Amino acid sequence: MEIDRTTETWRALVERTEERLADCRAKNDGALDAEKTAHLRGRIAELKDLLALDNPIPALVADEPSGPFAY
Repeated sequence: MEIDRTTETWRALVERTEERLADCRAKNDGALDAEKTAHLRGRIAELKDLLALDNPIPALVADEPSGPFAY
């Protein structure tokens, strides 16, 4: 999947996601019970995953053959 990171739409999405992430982190610093903390940490993880789409995936390069059929 290729994302055009130069569009206004993408930049707006990143900005809003960063705002939500900051809000969730601030709430996570408060006094919450274990269930609410777990729920909030799940939301933080999902927001971070969404923001990670802004980073290109590096190509995997093998230096040497490996595995059962390596010579």
